Amino acid sequence: MKVLILFLSLITNAYATLDIQHWTTPEGAKVLFVQTQDLPMLDIALNFDAASSRDGEQHGLASLTSNLLGTATQAHNEEQIINAFESIGAQFSSNSLKDMSILSLRTLSRDEVLKKSLNIFTEVVTLPSFQQKYLTREKRQTLQSIKASEQSPASVASKAFSKSVFGKHPYAHSKIGTQATIENITIEDLKRHYQQFFVAKNLTIALVGDVSKVKAKQIARQISHGLNVGKKAKPNPMVMPLNATQNIHINFPSKQTHLLIGQMGINRTHPDYYPLYLGNHIFGGSGLTSLLSNEIREKKGLAYSAYSYFSQMQSNGLFMMRLQTKNTQANKAKTIAIATLNNFINSPINTQKLQDGKDNIIGGFALQTASNANILTYLSLIGFYNLPLDYLSSFVHQIKDISAQDVQNAFKRLIDINKLVVLSVGAEQ
Repeated sequence: MKVLILFLSLITNAYATLDIQHWTTPEGAKVLFVQTQDLPMLDIALNFDAASSRDGEQHGLASLTSNLLGTATQAHNEEQIINAFESIGAQFSSNSLKDMSILSLRTLSRDEVLKKSLNIFTEVVTLPSFQQKYLTREKRQTLQSIKASEQSPASVASKAFSKSVFGKHPYAHSKIGTQATIENITIEDLKRHYQQFFVAKNLTIALVGDVSKVKAKQIARQISHGLNVGKKAKPNPMVMPLNATQNIHINFPSKQTHLLIGQMGINRTHPDYYPLYLGNHIFGGSGLTSLLSNEIREKKGLAYSAYSYFSQMQSNGLFMMRLQTKNTQANKAKTIAIATLNNFINSPINTQKLQDGKDNIIGGFALQTASNANILTYLSLIGFYNLPLDYLSSFVHQIKDISAQDVQNAFKRLIDINKLVVLSVGAEQ
């Protein structure tokens, strides 16, 4: 116990020294910055509230818009942009999720390199030129991805589960869209989406690296100054809970059945976030040592893996148990998975399992924040989701103070065993 207390103290002190600077640019962009001096590098992430939940009825619009950023600007074509980044060893990337569209830059922090990389990065972000030839290419690749996903039982299951849990909520559809929606998206649609959502007031900037706060302020200002001020996107509505259990089977010519069971989940500021985080780690989030894996894999041999997780987003996401098993064993696996969840909700957690779960989370948390890239991710989450600035430094204390009763109460408040989506994809038996 003394060793554990010392370990916790060391971790807590390490996070306490992580000095998160924050401010807002004159144009309205939120900025979070951590100075590190181990490497002469700077990582930047621009997090726009411009992802698939902002698609409206044009599913796939946000993803296409994000993919075309970096293909052309008002001054350079794609080849010139790629060469500009490569010539100074800088890395540019874009990614679009359900909440966030993310544009990232990794560059050396030496003045001459930083100036060049920042100039081309700013140009890509603030002066894009959406051209038909690149849209045609991206559409073709997206349609190929959609076609491939229709041949994958795992993808079919994921899409159907999201649609069942989220209903008419903007989270319900696939971020890459459908064949019909992709085919109908035009250059004008991309321009409209960019002009509405890629604006300063809808942006969180995260910076981590070997620059001073003064320099970080100059960098953030350069980026936000090039954008329209715009308006912050209105929050998405909360997800409505299910009214009753939904039993859904999708017939698919596969040797195994994909089984997904769950319901509405939580957002990142939910009051039960920490007990649910710890509880899920013990129940199904810790791999082969979890209770769910033990019941499904070790005791019954029904699946190679069985796990659970919460997807935490701006609105309340989802809670899911997931596994795949032989078609002939699907009903048995479903019954055991639901019974295991019901037992977890209604029975106190074993004291040793609770402590093991805490030790495992706390021990692994240090590794999750060991690199600049990981710190950048957490800064993005803290800023975008309006989490407290002491989120990292308080995480260990939040976890270690949770009781078994806290976990049980949190799961009872959230999970309704009589209102689950129970979805299977596989051959009919």
